[in-house]
Amino acid sequence: MLTPEQNDFLINKENFELKSSLDKALNRLLYEFQEEVSTLLEQSKVNLPIELSKLPGKITKGNNHKGFPFQVSDFPSSLSKQHIFSFRSVIWYAHHFSFSLILSGQERSEFPLDMKRLESKGYCLLLSETIWETDLLREPHLIINSQNLNEIEVLINKRDSLKLFKVFSLNHIDDFKRLGVECFKDFFGQS
Repeated sequence: MLTPEQNDFLINKENFELKSSLDKALNRLLYEFQEEVSTLLEQSKVNLPIELSKLPGKITKGNNHKGFPFQVSDFPSSLSKQHIFSFRSVIWYAHHFSFSLILSGQERSEFPLDMKRLESKGYCLLLSETIWETDLLREPHLIINSQNLNEIEVLINKRDSLKLFKVFSLNHIDDFKRLGVECFKDFFGQS
């Protein structure tokens, strides 16, 4: 049986209308961000893998990642079983939003990483082998700073797959595009 609180929620049409309008607003935000990244790619000399799609892709949406809705953009990206390259943007409802650089296979070994650019800016290296994990702050990770930069570089050189990320509170969602552009520039070496 439903609790009185659950029943009230179920019959209140505004709850579902609000969720639907929020989904659309966040989806629009991610597509607008993809357009900004596309413009950055056109204007820059970023050395990206040849097979990388430079056309914005579909936003992935779901309603149950550990009980909560989410929306994800992988752009630019090249996703195959053996080779992965993704600049991933995630909005995980009731948790956080994040920007990640995910590399595996040939892209991992060929993409130049400048860890000094990420140092002391709140970026982290995911230590878990599960590079697709979204609950980033609950997974083992190292914050990239001057004290552990050598350790992080050793770890990175030993790994076939890696995920570098930065997480933001949803209280900063109005700054999503600006923060995402900053992360993109940090990952891809642009001033």
